[in-house]
Amino acid sequence: MRLGTAKAAFGSGLAEVVARVLAVVLAIVTARTLEPGEVGLLGLAVIVTGVISMIGYYPETAAIAARGETDHNRRALAALTLRILLLASLLVLLAVSFPLLAHYLIGGSARATEFRRLVLLLSWAPVLECLSAYPQVILQRRLDLRFLAWIQVVQSVVFVGVATVLLFLGQGYLGVAWANLTGAAGVLLIVWSRLLTSKWLRFEGWPGRGLWKEMLRGSSRVFVGGFGGYLGARLDNLLVAGAMGPVVMSYYSMAWTASRTPTGILSRAINFVLVPTFARIQDDTERIERGIQECLYYSYMVLAPACAVLFVCAPDLVTTIIGPKWIPAVPALRLMSITVLVGPLLDSSNAMLIGIGRAHLSGVSALVRIIALLLLIKPLVLRWSVIGGAWGDLISALASTVALLVIARLINRDIKWPVASALAVPVAAAFCSGILTWTIGGYLGPGLRRLVFQIGILFLSYPFIIAGLGGRTRLMSLAVLLRGVFLSRVATAESQG
Repeated sequence: MRLGTAKAAFGSGLAEVVARVLAVVLAIVTARTLEPGEVGLLGLAVIVTGVISMIGYYPETAAIAARGETDHNRRALAALTLRILLLASLLVLLAVSFPLLAHYLIGGSARATEFRRLVLLLSWAPVLECLSAYPQVILQRRLDLRFLAWIQVVQSVVFVGVATVLLFLGQGYLGVAWANLTGAAGVLLIVWSRLLTSKWLRFEGWPGRGLWKEMLRGSSRVFVGGFGGYLGARLDNLLVAGAMGPVVMSYYSMAWTASRTPTGILSRAINFVLVPTFARIQDDTERIERGIQECLYYSYMVLAPACAVLFVCAPDLVTTIIGPKWIPAVPALRLMSITVLVGPLLDSSNAMLIGIGRAHLSGVSALVRIIALLLLIKPLVLRWSVIGGAWGDLISALASTVALLVIARLINRDIKWPVASALAVPVAAAFCSGILTWTIGGYLGPGLRRLVFQIGILFLSYPFIIAGLGGRTRLMSLAVLLRGVFLSRVATAESQG
């Protein structure tokens, strides 16, 4: 199972790397072709429709994490039915509340009209995702994880490719919205084709009363534990927009997106693999502890140097890649590069709670973050603009992570969380590499050459400093694990070819 989950994590992580690289490409094209106000408008519309998508996804998560290795089709049917009901209710609620929502986020009538058109178009994305629910549940319950991981690549390639073309053709943010729908439609066709060709589709009868109760209970727990976290990750953008408007929100959002790119890759791999894996071994404390330990060790070894690059190279990254008009995002990007270090702790704790059937307890951490954001973001943004929002993000992220970690430890006191040992060596090595890179880069002028040189110095020096600080064994262990994953994939390809 260790090798299997490593292979799935590697596939998911690699697919997420491709997806994130393509997303960065799209962000660059968007930032260069649209004005900050238009980028902010697009971001707000994506958040609003994304909330609908996420709420509809919770029945799927409950069906995936449910105990047992049978009733796949019944659980998938129940998840699809619940998602249809939720989607219809949420779309009606959005239509009724839209005038108030637009007034708070956008203000002026001209912008509100543009916002309405954009939200109306993007509202079709949750519909397409809903139609994909049935095959997604079955494929994940049957642990066809690597196939699902690479679907991310297909969706990202289609989305970014179409969006880039439409942006260069002058279609603006509406072109990005159409590209999003095209990618969702592509996923819909692929997952249904996979389900039909695998012959896993069969009608096993309508879900019984007991299964409906289990699904409703599981969906409620996942919603309580997960929606607060999802909302907390986007509420800050809405609060910044409400305080200072779409332009300032676009600077904040650009910094937030850039800083979350490295941790987003890890987060996808962690949640994609650990939730179904912990659901299988939820009664084996020793194996759960080992999974958490290795997840934290390897995640921080990969994440720490990426955060150092964001902090040291922030000015050159912004001015060289997306242009000088985005320079107000630099201070926030630097501070957020520190904030994202809580990511692996937050994701592994959340995955454990979902996997052992305690997903609703994640809601406590989410509530802590939401309360902190509501108390901090608006006054900090009004006082210090973008960097004030970044400080609010940091404080709320720390508070929510501590809360979730405490809950995870209380649920199972036998599981030891190696927080200090997982953080110490990678963060210290990244700090030393960052200082070295900053010092050497000071002798060069700003621009692309300094950016490339600094990134090269940091990533070359990092593994040697890791080894010098006593992390050689951990570094070699990660290399051995990746080597096993790679050789296994090569052997599989050779046997099939």
